[in-house]
Amino acid sequence: MAIPLHAQVQKKALTQADWDRWESIGAPTLSNDGRWAAYTIRPQVGDGRYVVRATTGNTEYTIPLGYIARANNSVPARGAAGGGAPAAGGAAGGSGQLTPDGRFAIATTQATKAEVDRIAKAVAALKNAPRPAAVPAGAAPAPAAAAPDTVTPKGALVILDLRTGVQTAIVGARGPRLARESSNWMIYTPDSVRVPGDSSAANGRGAAGAAGGRGAGGRGAAGGAGAAASTGPRRTYGSTITLRNMVTGAEEKMTYVASSTFDDSAKVLVYTIASRDSTQDGIFIRNLATGTTTTVMKAPGNYRGFNFDRAQQQFVFTTDAGAEFGKPEAVGTIYHGTLKSGTATALITPAMVPTGLRIPATTTATFSRNGTALQFTMSPPAPDTIPADSLNGKARFDLWHWKDPQLQPAQLLSAGRDRTKSYQTIFHLGPAPKATRTVKGRDTMMTLVGDKRLVKLADDTVSGVQLSDDAKVGVATSSVRYDIEKMWGAGGNDIYVVDPITGIRKQIATQVQTGGQLSPDAKYAYYFDRGNWYAYQLATNTLLNVTAQVKGVRFGQETWSTPDEPAAWGVAGWTKGDKSVLVYDRFDVWELDPTGAKAPVMVTDSVGRRERTAFRIVDLNRDREEDRFIDPSKPLYFRAFSEATKGSGYYRDRLDVKGAPEKIVFGDYAYGAPTKAKAADVYLMTRGTFVEFPNLWVGPSLTQVTKITDVNPWQKEYNWGTAELVSWLSEDGVPLQGILYKPENFDPSKKYPLIAYNYEDLSDGLFSYVPPTGRNIINATHYASNGYLVFMPDIHYEEGHPGESARKSIVPGVQMLLARGYVDPKGLGIQGQSWGGYQAAYIVTQTSLFSAAMAGAPVANMTSAYGGIRWGSGLARAFQYEKGQSRIGKSLWEAQDLYLENSPLFHLQRVTTPLFIMHNDQDDAVPWWQGIELFVGLRRLNKEVYLINYNGDVHNPASRANQKDMAMRMQQFFDTKLKGAAAPEWMVKGIPAVNKGRDQVTYTTPVPPAKP
Repeated sequence: MAIPLHAQVQKKALTQADWDRWESIGAPTLSNDGRWAAYTIRPQVGDGRYVVRATTGNTEYTIPLGYIARANNSVPARGAAGGGAPAAGGAAGGSGQLTPDGRFAIATTQATKAEVDRIAKAVAALKNAPRPAAVPAGAAPAPAAAAPDTVTPKGALVILDLRTGVQTAIVGARGPRLARESSNWMIYTPDSVRVPGDSSAANGRGAAGAAGGRGAGGRGAAGGAGAAASTGPRRTYGSTITLRNMVTGAEEKMTYVASSTFDDSAKVLVYTIASRDSTQDGIFIRNLATGTTTTVMKAPGNYRGFNFDRAQQQFVFTTDAGAEFGKPEAVGTIYHGTLKSGTATALITPAMVPTGLRIPATTTATFSRNGTALQFTMSPPAPDTIPADSLNGKARFDLWHWKDPQLQPAQLLSAGRDRTKSYQTIFHLGPAPKATRTVKGRDTMMTLVGDKRLVKLADDTVSGVQLSDDAKVGVATSSVRYDIEKMWGAGGNDIYVVDPITGIRKQIATQVQTGGQLSPDAKYAYYFDRGNWYAYQLATNTLLNVTAQVKGVRFGQETWSTPDEPAAWGVAGWTKGDKSVLVYDRFDVWELDPTGAKAPVMVTDSVGRRERTAFRIVDLNRDREEDRFIDPSKPLYFRAFSEATKGSGYYRDRLDVKGAPEKIVFGDYAYGAPTKAKAADVYLMTRGTFVEFPNLWVGPSLTQVTKITDVNPWQKEYNWGTAELVSWLSEDGVPLQGILYKPENFDPSKKYPLIAYNYEDLSDGLFSYVPPTGRNIINATHYASNGYLVFMPDIHYEEGHPGESARKSIVPGVQMLLARGYVDPKGLGIQGQSWGGYQAAYIVTQTSLFSAAMAGAPVANMTSAYGGIRWGSGLARAFQYEKGQSRIGKSLWEAQDLYLENSPLFHLQRVTTPLFIMHNDQDDAVPWWQGIELFVGLRRLNKEVYLINYNGDVHNPASRANQKDMAMRMQQFFDTKLKGAAAPEWMVKGIPAVNKGRDQVTYTTPVPPAKP
């Protein structure tokens, strides 16, 4: 029997009050044996939980993690970059892991939100409590009132036995660490209990951190002439750690431990001691089977950077023990030893280091992949510092010089890094391999140390070298020569092959598009340049364009729409022995012979291009050693995405078998990248749509999976929405796609307000789940729930005319929707942030179609923005116009007319649409005076305009309080203009500076005193 609509339960519309509890899944993983799946459930704001669930059956365990999702209600420090806009800030702790054998789950927890809120209220009450009246002389003082409890409850380390379900909580413990391949032992930091004479618990320093393991300012404020003179490093003492036998549960406390690490199989524990009086300082190896401890070295000093080689036989560490200990700028000695001997000897001493360089005592050395060489860094002496009071009464300034490679703002941001710069160095452990030429004596590039060689690989031109497994060859990239040209987007990269035996470099490419990479087996250096992939064969010193034989296919992105060279579609990987390389075009995967002897092979047999479906390889076994290569004898798995329908799925293929790829699963969903258990045929994946949360699915194959999570089950209580793919032609006849979001209770016989949210291409997100939240952009879920249609169009760009391109794409899309009859022609809005904010501002200067517009961080005047600074990076903005997103394609002096044409400021007299602007005074990407120019221009023309500046916040507001406030005011603005709602007071009267903040504070009328 049909139920009348009026009799059905009406679903709720989403409000801001609903956002905080909306949950997401974090860090999903499978145990190595495939028996367990583990993940974190995290609300936007509130308490999280760590869940471990059996991959077969219904067994599930939950560990409450406490308040791990805390609202970030602070703004970045002045000059700090802040491009992102997270929904909520993080908090320390609150994480989990499975042991390698899958027997235990381990999690760290913290206080709950209720406990934290209680403490906050208690602290506030204490601060606001009235001061006690003065006590008359001779009178007894009144008894003190009981102070509210302001001690934050401690978190815990929780150990869950997955065989029994028993949870063991160790209150106050934190920082659990296990061996890479063993579950038998764990170390953690216990509750803050002082050892005799230890000050680390009080001064907050001295926590026992990981020793390593397997090796492989802004706006003129920061930087300057130099920091205040240092008084030398303060001694950092070790702290107490607990060593726990996971099999028996037995524990042992170890004091003054500064750092510690297991070998991969947990046969030994290596730890360093930093005692208060330094008499116990040293580095030690504990045999965990016998309990015996070997002293590797014992002397007053700091011991840092311990690392094993991959075979877990050699080790290395750095120390300042001896004459350097206690010096403000101590230099280090690198020691080398073996587990078999249990001893170490000084390998690289300060006397061996080239003149003008030093090994800082904090240096960490790591082994090459095959263990035959060490990599570490050397540094020049620290530059002189300026006493803090030396500039009192003197001028302070930044001097900009026309020949500086970088502008002053960029120099100031990197000044701290420049003062502590270091250079990659290699030390060959065995007798020096035969060099291509003999270099005698001490040299800034190479030093002979007996029959060994110490080679400085990097300098101020080359910052780093990618080395082969045996450290016999390397590839380096430098763009320093083009630093000035980068200001307008030219730039380029020089690529070198490096001989790590001598440090000699050979340049193999000049001013090419990308940096160079070394193939896994070190037979080739390869790079991408202007549409083609190139391979340089190291054995023969020959360069080959490996894509030259492929005709009619573009390996650069043909969808690229900015004036610079299109980026590559990418490299999928190399086969074993570097026999071939797999690269992508827009849709398909190609296997190419780097020698050119074999013809190119299209692995996916044109299925991608024929069906307009992009194939991309997924790595199911991310941690396996062999996954550095693609094995032709094993199946290849692809994630496939349809450009036509936006559906996705998985395919399978093989390199050693001809034929089209096999479809595993495909449909109208957003499938995430799948993973596989390390030692079992168990798969984990996500699948979602705009309506369906991307829950976790697990099973013995990608076609036999079961849903194991049900996140946000309360979603069914709300009027959600639907997402529909729509198509139309631009004004120039270009086919375009977009997404139309409708309310769940959509009625085509009604008229709905519509907001067009714009950026660039958005339609690929058709099946993306959009959690309700608030930011400085339109949240499709929230607005659809509240009775809006939301339109997200793709945009086709013509170089030199970005503003008109946006108008020609968006306006016809809106008109197409108007023709459907259910869009209110008087209820049209447009919104965008950053680039989308610019486009929104431009479009309302060209059409009166929209009844309201909101522009976040928009560029108003391209002529002034061209010469502005991106304060987050210190870069000049010229590159963005000549080569980047702003798409002018020429300099201001070459195409002044285009800069004027595309600047909203010069067309404001045409605006009839009320405009709401957000631009924050610490915007790190777009100078905030762009928003001011836009506001002042419209105000001068007596146009309706509002500007909000979140004080101290950045391009995208980082403070959740600001995010929610922006979302609230933006909805109020659109509700007023598009729905006819009553205007809020700030839109009617504004907020005078003298009343700043009053609208956010609830006041109560004071109660008059009672009459006597």
